[in-house]
Amino acid sequence: MSTPRITVALPVYRGADLIAKGLDCLQRQTFDNFEAIISVDGNDAETAAACLPFLADPRFRMSVHPERLDWVGNFNWLLQQDLKEFFCYRQHDDTTAPEFFEVLLRVADREPHAAAVYCDCQMSGERNDVEIVPSIKGEPLDRMFQYIARLPNIGAPVPARGLIRRAAIRQAGLVRSDEFRAAWQIFGWLANLLRWGNFSRVPEPLYYRLDHARSYTREYWGGAGQAAWTTLFTGLLDAAMRVCATSEERVFFQQTLLDRIIAYPPFKRSNESYSSEKLIADCLERLRCEGNTHLLNIKEFPSILQELQSRVDKIKSIERSRLGRGISQISQRYRLGKLIYPRSPMRRVNYQIRHMLELWGKIRKLALS
Repeated sequence: MSTPRITVALPVYRGADLIAKGLDCLQRQTFDNFEAIISVDGNDAETAAACLPFLADPRFRMSVHPERLDWVGNFNWLLQQDLKEFFCYRQHDDTTAPEFFEVLLRVADREPHAAAVYCDCQMSGERNDVEIVPSIKGEPLDRMFQYIARLPNIGAPVPARGLIRRAAIRQAGLVRSDEFRAAWQIFGWLANLLRWGNFSRVPEPLYYRLDHARSYTREYWGGAGQAAWTTLFTGLLDAAMRVCATSEERVFFQQTLLDRIIAYPPFKRSNESYSSEKLIADCLERLRCEGNTHLLNIKEFPSILQELQSRVDKIKSIERSRLGRGISQISQRYRLGKLIYPRSPMRRVNYQIRHMLELWGKIRKLALS
């Protein structure tokens, strides 16, 4: 057989009950020119025993780590192996359609500038929806902006479950580690992949993701709080600054990231108290503790604040005109006995304005303190 084109990476810990199904799925792929590295964490003998029958297949090999690396350490260990042309991360409890490799490779060969080619993810278990992440294409600055602009709906890291070019991985480096089990760091790593090339979506649900109570996503990632959210800010800021060539580009992405991180934290819907002022301070403190203040320093704050003020003024102007039309419509419909004005959109706009005004005031106070 010729040199494998794909390195399949399977980090696993306490997965003895599910790993066999995933490995069997790999053996059934219509494209069979790949190698699979099973990386068993924390000297998990039971899981290693469940994998042993598959090692008779020369495409499969296994490493058992004596100490616990946790998810990010195990993933990074796999990234540092002798990767083939493409890297494919496979969660031990997930499966794919038999034609998964074949379909994605066909697109990857047609699009040599794609850093990652991936498909839609069909959920099963405690969810039955389909995860869809649109393609991201264009010049590096445009790709980075598209990615950051989607932050409110960043969702799951679907592109990480496709085929990723080795060259893009070597430029992106490893996934950042932190004290929060790297709950959000995968998104910063994906941003670094975008520095190399496009994300290309195959609009077919060929990846089958199992959602269950013991999954890492449910155990930690979905409940990561405000402190962990600051690590997403630093990771994305680091990736964005690497594609900036001018001070104007730096300020644009600094302002955009600060706005998105502050405006759309997921823990606002949980029981954790939320303070935009504290989150801003925590983000800046995170930069200082990591020695990354070169990514955003106090001298760059005036330009950021000026842009925020401009945006607030624009939103207020738009809102005034919308409010006038809204009052007129409500009055007319009330007189006709048909008060059917859709209030939800207006409430959303009012909330955005209140948030921007609050954010502007708190950032200004922090910058001047």
